[in-house]
Amino acid sequence: MTTAPNGRPLSAHGILAEIGDPAMQACAEAEQRQRDRAIFDSVGAFTSTTDIYPFRKFSTEWLDLVGLPEGELLQEPTLPVLKGERIRWRDYGRELYLTKRLVHTMPNLRLANGETATYRMVMIPMLNETGAVESWTNFVGPIHLKIRPTGRLLKGLEQRIEAGHIRAARALLDWSMADLSGASGVSLSTVRRLEGCITSVSVANRNQAIGALRSAGIVFSLTDETTIAVSRGSQIAG
Repeated sequence: MTTAPNGRPLSAHGILAEIGDPAMQACAEAEQRQRDRAIFDSVGAFTSTTDIYPFRKFSTEWLDLVGLPEGELLQEPTLPVLKGERIRWRDYGRELYLTKRLVHTMPNLRLANGETATYRMVMIPMLNETGAVESWTNFVGPIHLKIRPTGRLLKGLEQRIEAGHIRAARALLDWSMADLSGASGVSLSTVRRLEGCITSVSVANRNQAIGALRSAGIVFSLTDETTIAVSRGSQIAG
């Protein structure tokens, strides 16, 4: 959805399909894969899902990007990274993976065409309704590309939002706790808990509140490190 600076919806886009019809669902998924591949072929960026860490499989786009056999990458996942940087990014990423935190690295890669380029790699743990990690969503793209998260990447990013982000978003909208409660359908007492200790609130209720803020024009985005920024129009809060 695209919104005006005041939060008023301007337009929306997406795929509408009857999920009860397997053929239509398969068609919609195939069309999405074609769009994703076209983006990769055009700018070298893609989003993928990893079920488990350490890796047991790599996406087709990653294999095409770095031009290495999957077997070699399973033995050493950082093989595409320039040799002098491998230990640094390997240790950094492993620590964040094992502690189930958002991973954001910017290594220099040796690509399949022989060129060297700096890439942004973001790996976000995806939580289920109980708050446990069910998978990881990964974004890989050239460093100069601006990330505007959508789909699973946006969902994963929003799951990392903390109480301070909710308070900042309310301030940008000039909303009271009661306003957020009314807009989201979440009780006022839950909003209070959300802004005190966000992990004390169910994932479903967090999503409701965050969805209401986003519908009102709030944008949650990722800075150059692992900080989530909150913005509305030209106003930004870290």
